[in-house]
Amino acid sequence: MGDGSYIAFFDICDGKGATVSSDMPPWVHHFAFEAESVADVVQMKARLERAGVEVLGITDHHFINSIYFFDPNGLRLEITARTETREYMEKAKSEAHAALASWTEQKRSSM
Repeated sequence: MGDGSYIAFFDICDGKGATVSSDMPPWVHHFAFEAESVADVVQMKARLERAGVEVLGITDHHFINSIYFFDPNGLRLEITARTETREYMEKAKSEAHAALASWTEQKRSSM
């Protein structure tokens, strides 16, 4: 996006559509917050664990590092910090349209 933020789409549940079902992986519905640095993510992980919160990660997604945990209402939350390089982002940008076109064609042909 123009401001540098991300939006992510996940192809899950064997292409059954965007319905919520019991076989939906629990990580799908979550809200992500961006931290200033990986050090901030590490500090938040330690703070959450000291408070007795179970934390998954730090997970290296090759362009961000993330931790995951549940809030008191059961909503999965993610705290993430960017680690991408300029080269990584340029490569992703140059491949994005072709990757989306390929995925779209694959989905249309399987309908």
